[in-house]
Amino acid sequence: MKTLGIVLLILFAALAALVGTHFSLIEIGREVVVLRTQSADGAVAETRLWVVDVDGAPWVHSAGPIWAARMAGRPEVEMKRGDQWHRYAAVAQPGAHPRVDQALRDKYGIADRWVRFIAPCDDSTLAVRLEPVLR
Repeated sequence: MKTLGIVLLILFAALAALVGTHFSLIEIGREVVVLRTQSADGAVAETRLWVVDVDGAPWVHSAGPIWAARMAGRPEVEMKRGDQWHRYAAVAQPGAHPRVDQALRDKYGIADRWVRFIAPCDDSTLAVRLEPVLR
């Protein structure tokens, strides 16, 4: 019974270390923006994401299918970059985007490789171009 407790403790510690490493690599040392989206029922959610600039426009990767659905329902989003909020129209770009992927690798380095290892891109992952909304 004591051996089982030790094994469970080791597994829990390893999982905690994995989660801690994941969030540390995402947040430390690179630009993280806050993207505010609104669902069809009006609920507002803020998501912390990486951003890269490609062809003069900011791009983000979707943060999962729920986020992508929320963004698709109401494509006008707000992004806090630095200390300023800006309004954008989120334009989902399904399919492969090698230039955006390369820009993410260049900017976020090992953290990007780690995130793609833990949560590989699949059909639910979208690259999203943010186009400025004029007020």
